[in-house]
Amino acid sequence: MLDSIISMPKQIEDMIKSKLLLEREVDSVCFCGMGGSAIGGDVLADYASRSAEIPFTVARGVELPRFVGKRTLAIMVSYSGNTWETLELFEEAVRRGAQVVSVTSGGELARRSHRKKLPLLPVPGGQQPRAAIGYLMGASAVALSAASVAPAVRDLKACISALRIYQEGILPAIPVKKNLAKQIANRLHRSVPVVYAPRNIRSIALRWQTQINENAKMMAFSGEYPEMNHNHVVGWAEDTSEIALLPVFLIDPKDKGLSKKIGITAQLIKERRTEPMSVKLTGKTILETSLTGIILGDFVSYYLSVLKGIDPSPVASISELKKRMK
Repeated sequence: MLDSIISMPKQIEDMIKSKLLLEREVDSVCFCGMGGSAIGGDVLADYASRSAEIPFTVARGVELPRFVGKRTLAIMVSYSGNTWETLELFEEAVRRGAQVVSVTSGGELARRSHRKKLPLLPVPGGQQPRAAIGYLMGASAVALSAASVAPAVRDLKACISALRIYQEGILPAIPVKKNLAKQIANRLHRSVPVVYAPRNIRSIALRWQTQINENAKMMAFSGEYPEMNHNHVVGWAEDTSEIALLPVFLIDPKDKGLSKKIGITAQLIKERRTEPMSVKLTGKTILETSLTGIILGDFVSYYLSVLKGIDPSPVASISELKKRMK
């Protein structure tokens, strides 16, 4: 798992070299996937919300948004190729005549794509889906660039050097005093983290939650601000239960106005319940901020697994659930 986390920039770099030709124009984009296979779509949808002139959405489940049709780019992402929800969406998108592109390491999704002669971007197999985020995101970016809806390949490529430099400061060899990821893991250990990010980079908070869930085998939740000021803050300030919940605010360095307001929220929570953790992210662009934030969260989840003395890779309960679902 550690090797996979470290390899994310290389995964992106390798995948954006892929070639894809799409001739049909589209006026909407729908990423389709579940769990670790879908998070790359979340990141790219956040990124595109500021740069693209068409709507982007992420479908997690078995129902496509009603707008998906002949002028929609539907990107089907299933690392294994056997995610039943994504296969359902694949068939529905094909039925509606959408421009369907599949991203997978094989399985049934690859077989159906070949059989229907639909575009397929293959990614290397043999990993946990959450550990292949660079491959899946890079392939999805290739589809966006091929459809001329966002310069995602160019913008991802521009981030790679910064991601590698950022990683160097949080590797296992870096001591706790200089290692932000280890410091955060020490604080989150023996708590239930609730991770918040601003709406424009909310995918980072979701990624932190799911990585802590799966790698550290811990309960964790996520949300977004300023929305949490209209609901969650009441629970933080007025709930008198003794559950060891810990709010974690991920701060966008480019959004000073919102950061000041969330500072007021943090102070209120500190006065009433517990001292929140604020984590300042870094990045020159929204995409770079999202990716460095994901790298930081991935390392935090890994260091939490070390503190707990467990192997981060297996997810026995998910494997058991899939067996029962069959």
